[in-house]
Amino acid sequence: MLILRYQEFLRYILVGLSLNSLGFLIYLALTNTGMHPLVVVSIFYPMSVLLGFFSHRKLTFQHQEKKLRGMVFFRFILVYVMGYLLNLLMLYVLAGVYGFRHEYVQLLSILTIALLLFLSMKKFVFKS
Repeated sequence: MLILRYQEFLRYILVGLSLNSLGFLIYLALTNTGMHPLVVVSIFYPMSVLLGFFSHRKLTFQHQEKKLRGMVFFRFILVYVMGYLLNLLMLYVLAGVYGFRHEYVQLLSILTIALLLFLSMKKFVFKS
């Protein structure tokens, strides 16, 4: 059945939608107070990394291996650092240089990075 084949990806989407919807609302709220978008992303990203690790480890990938937990967390952080840098680059170039609205750039960034993170987590972080 098609749903069973993609259930891990569907769980990733549900967890990701929950976390990113909340994160995007916080992003909008903080940037509307006058905070610079790059500052907001820099403050919020570490919190979302921790929430994401525990949520995706348990709910999305159902990773149970305890002996490599430290290494798994290190790989997770490494993947998210790359995602963070890509997020900053997208905001800087698309909003800062080309003048696109930062709200739309951040939304595009969330979608783009989410796909890259799923593939990285599946093949590198929580590999079986």
